[in-house]
Amino acid sequence: MMSPQQAFRLFVYADWAMLIVGLAALGAAIGWAIYAVLPRNRGQRRRVLLKALMSFLVVAMFWGTQASVTVAFFHEQWTPLFIVLFALPVVVMLVGLIASIAYAARAILRRTGKERRQMLLRSLVGVFVFGVGVAPHTAAVLMPIISAEDHSSLPGTLTRVGDPAPGFDLARIDGTPFHTADLRGQVIVLNFFATWCGPCQKELPQLQAIWNEFRNEDHFTMLVVGREETDESIKTFQQEHGFTFPMASDRDASIYAKFASQSIPRTYLISRQGSIVYQWTGGYEEEIPKLKKLLRKELAKKE
Repeated sequence: MMSPQQAFRLFVYADWAMLIVGLAALGAAIGWAIYAVLPRNRGQRRRVLLKALMSFLVVAMFWGTQASVTVAFFHEQWTPLFIVLFALPVVVMLVGLIASIAYAARAILRRTGKERRQMLLRSLVGVFVFGVGVAPHTAAVLMPIISAEDHSSLPGTLTRVGDPAPGFDLARIDGTPFHTADLRGQVIVLNFFATWCGPCQKELPQLQAIWNEFRNEDHFTMLVVGREETDESIKTFQQEHGFTFPMASDRDASIYAKFASQSIPRTYLISRQGSIVYQWTGGYEEEIPKLKKLLRKELAKKE
């Protein structure tokens, strides 16, 4: 796996290669156009103008690619227009790439001598041009895959999946005690957040949905802990957002310090035996189905 920085560098290299080839195509298009309008080249004008047109088409596709990749990076919500902008240039260039490969195969199978060499050279130019054009799209699509970070063990994480969960005692904001030593046999969803944290505020409604779904299950417990918060700030926050899951404050972050030294939100799933089944740092909606699946699995296990 690459680091996110290495993956982004790969995209930048692919993008620069496309821009350089695009500028070369633009220069060739302008050169062919000027050559075509010269009086002495009147007899070749149609053929030369066709070359200029093809070069301008390559430039247009490359700029379309640049626009669509920019759309992909800066718009989280995709509209039909954004999808078309992203897909159209790459589809056109993939067709060109396939046509260039087919042209090369035809040259090898049906031509000989100088004609074969000319056809192969043209096809290789096409493969190069269209391959470079589609490279930024490929890099943009692959970046999340090849640079996937393990968010279960980011810097500052002091626990690992499979470890016994650190024990702690505190009081919920409603005054009821929460002692992990007394909760053996319970499956616990534990979350650390802060009222000022943007990713936390995006994640908490997902935890509310989990609470709504599992709150009546036997052997299920949830606690959402405000790091460096007070009972008063948590109560106000809870009322403002309408959350109903159990909450507590960790004024001096002493409970949080048993699990990590930096970064929130952090979510943990603790088994009946008190071991960490799942842990995740950051507000990622795609992790919620995984958490729910593991939670169902743990609840289905017998003591």
